[in-house]
Amino acid sequence: MIEYIEKIGTILWTPVMLTILIGSAVILTFRFKFFQIIQIKNIYRETLLSLFSNKSGKSNASDNNKKKKKEITPFEAVSAALAGTMGVGNIAGVATAITAGGAGAIFWMWISAFFCMIIKYIEVVLAQIYKRKNGPNYVGGPMYYISDGLKSRKAAGLFSVFCIISSFGIGNMSQSNTISGAFQSAFGAPKIVTGIFVAVATAAIIIGGVKRIVSFTSKCIPVISVIYMLAAIIVIIFNSHNLIESIKLIFTEAFSFKQAGAGILGFTIARAMRFGISRGIFSNEAGLGSAPIAHATASPESPVQQGMWGIFEVFFDTIVVCTMTALAILTTGAYKISGLDGINLTNEAFSSVFGNISDVFLAVSIVFFAVSTLVSWSFYGECCVAYLLENKNAKTVNLWKYLYKLIFIFLVIIGAAANIEIVWSLSDIFNVLMALPNIIAVIILSPAAYRETKNYLKYYSH
Repeated sequence: MIEYIEKIGTILWTPVMLTILIGSAVILTFRFKFFQIIQIKNIYRETLLSLFSNKSGKSNASDNNKKKKKEITPFEAVSAALAGTMGVGNIAGVATAITAGGAGAIFWMWISAFFCMIIKYIEVVLAQIYKRKNGPNYVGGPMYYISDGLKSRKAAGLFSVFCIISSFGIGNMSQSNTISGAFQSAFGAPKIVTGIFVAVATAAIIIGGVKRIVSFTSKCIPVISVIYMLAAIIVIIFNSHNLIESIKLIFTEAFSFKQAGAGILGFTIARAMRFGISRGIFSNEAGLGSAPIAHATASPESPVQQGMWGIFEVFFDTIVVCTMTALAILTTGAYKISGLDGINLTNEAFSSVFGNISDVFLAVSIVFFAVSTLVSWSFYGECCVAYLLENKNAKTVNLWKYLYKLIFIFLVIIGAAANIEIVWSLSDIFNVLMALPNIIAVIILSPAAYRETKNYLKYYSH
């Protein structure tokens, strides 16, 4: 049964979905005139530079300040979105890509990230255009721009159902299972005990609502990301004599120039492309439609400004963090050791510098990354539950949202203790089913995002 489900997932992801995603990303990159490169100065100004400036200070006021406290900032929104995308994929997923597709997979991961930046940008802009007011905050995402933009409530409903199911799988049980496995390896902790503690921590955050979720992720994600990257940089520095050779290896194996025979060459290139592109998309979730739900909660001056945070999200997740992991694995030569994959391969690379402490460090990193993913995906699922019941009275909606949270918390414990190989395979399938209506909406509604972009650039052209 697992083999059958894995075959379906492979068929959906490899030839079909990857072609649709990358093909759409390339076409839209040309349509938007390589926005992610041409507008890099504006992107930098509206993302990283905005954290050190007081743009909102232009408005005078204590009334505005009170209002701002209730609103979710663009940075808080992107932190929640990054929490959903960054996780075990940045630590273990990169290692799997190298094991399965060779060092050349990293090159194709970069290529997919570059083109998929425009997909994430359009998703976020559309989420901002079609978002709705909900009390002091906003709600939005693919279910709203599919419903209001494409005028298809059925497609929006299907996306919501698939997103809810995915939130139980890739956003929940797979995360808690990875945490419990890491803690068992590092500390000998029983999986069920780890699962209970993770469930309690997750409950404490998600029951506080969206404001507590974004508050947690905006503090947690920047700190743990910087700590993880510093550790990876130390590993790379200790093995800097292999750095140039490792970078060369990424490019040569991407095209397999050293291989003999046209048949072997074609097979090796295809394998590197397959695992590099697919792991890149798994890592940054461009096209899946999950992150726009978080981005829709922000209150930027323009949808384009939040869209630029979407570009930053893909850049930071894949080009920066995944590359750090890849270079740590390649410069240490850990990838040459047979029988290692996933977190074990990453641990081998880090332990060459940090020794036995790397077990503890990676376990702690995973728990912070994975808990952040858990709380973000719980919010995605909750928003989809609310959308499906938006015509019901508030009491009914709140009851179902509360029930959803209880199920989500319970599955954290189940996921931590269970063998969930089938969950990963089913999650792959439902991720594809999520992505299909979202990608169709992104392509059809891209002119609206383009018009918004033109208006923004005209305003700032002076």
